[in-house]
Amino acid sequence: MKKALTLILAVLFVTCVLLAYADEQEKGKGAEEMVDPAAELAKSVKNGKALFNDKSLGTSGMTCNSCHVEGGSRDGKMGDMTIPAFDNLGAKYPVYFKMAERVMTLSQVNNWCITMPMKGEALSWDDQKLADLTAYVASVKKAEAETRAKEAKETKEETK
Repeated sequence: MKKALTLILAVLFVTCVLLAYADEQEKGKGAEEMVDPAAELAKSVKNGKALFNDKSLGTSGMTCNSCHVEGGSRDGKMGDMTIPAFDNLGAKYPVYFKMAERVMTLSQVNNWCITMPMKGEALSWDDQKLADLTAYVASVKKAEAETRAKEAKETKEETK
């Protein structure tokens, strides 16, 4: 009986020590180990904006900006077809995508543009580039273009 009680107390002691150690490890994480989700998303959007203007996504010499002008914040053209400016696309997908004749997610539409007009290879669903490009496209608001145009006009008038 005494041996069993000693064994139980030893197991409880070791368990408490391990739990206390794990708690201290969690509390002791340095600032460099903590992840700021907002900063990570901002970095992804920034990387996606660079990809939006990257000819290496395809072989046609086009970028996303070739059809989606000013980063997608203004109406663009593909042949005779007008392409509306992006405006909070992240909240609007999935939708029926007429050119592909099926319902698609925003990432799938990005890949459609890469493979069709840009004549590139589709990005894998788990490729960070696809996530970054989609994060950028989803972040664009039509109002941003109007604001930039107004600011440019005001700057031009101030310099006169």
